[in-house]
Amino acid sequence: MESSRESTASGGGRVGRRRLLGRLAIGVILAGVSAVLFKAKVGWFFPVVSGSMAPTVETGEWVFLRYDVDPLERFDIVAFTGVGGGASIKRVIGLPGEVISLDPTGDVRIEGAALRGEGRRPPLTPMFDSRLQSIDEHWRHGGAYADPWSQVDGPVGGPGEVWEMDGSAVARSASLGLLGFHDRVDDGALQADGSVRRGQQVVHDVAVSFEIKLLDAGGRICVQLMEQGDVFEVSVPIYEGEDVTRVDLFRRMAQPDPVEYFVYGRTAVPIGEWLPVRFSNIDNLLRFEIGEFELEFDYDYRGNTLHPTAFDMSAVSLGERVRLGGEGVVLQVRNVRVERDFHVSARGDFGAGAPLQLGPDEVFVVGDATGISRDSRERGPVSRSRIFARADAAVWPLRAARWLR
Repeated sequence: MESSRESTASGGGRVGRRRLLGRLAIGVILAGVSAVLFKAKVGWFFPVVSGSMAPTVETGEWVFLRYDVDPLERFDIVAFTGVGGGASIKRVIGLPGEVISLDPTGDVRIEGAALRGEGRRPPLTPMFDSRLQSIDEHWRHGGAYADPWSQVDGPVGGPGEVWEMDGSAVARSASLGLLGFHDRVDDGALQADGSVRRGQQVVHDVAVSFEIKLLDAGGRICVQLMEQGDVFEVSVPIYEGEDVTRVDLFRRMAQPDPVEYFVYGRTAVPIGEWLPVRFSNIDNLLRFEIGEFELEFDYDYRGNTLHPTAFDMSAVSLGERVRLGGEGVVLQVRNVRVERDFHVSARGDFGAGAPLQLGPDEVFVVGDATGISRDSRERGPVSRSRIFARADAAVWPLRAARWLR
């Protein structure tokens, strides 16, 4: 009887294993069929083998390509087949039927107008971040005989690094009370480890953001952005006993008029509180924010005042590109960040020398690393029929997985 029970148990075990193996086989087959259908109908994964889309997508990463590309929009990252075979991913900056031109400053113009107000435009690229880098190493402060700036809190080059400026003895309109960012702003990018990958082209459009805390009144806050020969400045006077202060936004020029006022507003700037501040000049759209207050000026000028070194009349931006601080007040700053705009170097046979009319089935594509990318500037527009997918996300390595913009 015992032998019979053992035999029955053994047979039952073999049947159970066969059923398990059968279910696993069915699961593998279904998974394979699902993968084939997914690849055929939805999208697939694409390895990035060049740096032409850096820093948006880096070499060695994998992106997910979704086949649905309708409607095609400006700044979409798309995959398309090359004339000689193979596939590439680039960013769309010109749509069918448009007239596109590449400005020597790195701006893109459609029908002669700068690209502003585009909600889906590429995010700004960081060039400095005091949470990763030292302010003392990358910003000028003080003069030959006096320095009102000192670090008062936090680690060097880390979250919480705080610098204080005692401007009680800083003369009016003196630069002594201003931190000056002296690094080159080019089409490179700040890396996660705090190093900067240098680019090839100087970028003219920049933005600065930081937090500020006023410890007393009696002077003013000042933020400046330098572009070629121009200084775009915001001045916020802080007076004792005034609940609301004036905010002035203007442009300083060497010639012919020393100062050109743009716009002003009024806001409260409390003493003793940390306030976020941001000042940007992107495609000639000037925007200043402090706390919940925002001041914006759409300044559609065709060119800046030339830099004094631009003997060949070229677009040159040299020296300190950002300054921040003040005079007559004691203030603290932290979490300082400098970013640059998406930049398209004007080169090649298409769109750089003269405006380019795109056909009804053509788009203009570039790589985000426009200093090294080979794209529509040299190879011409891409026909809509060659575009087969949109790059939605970076999926590998997993630690760097993210949606793409």
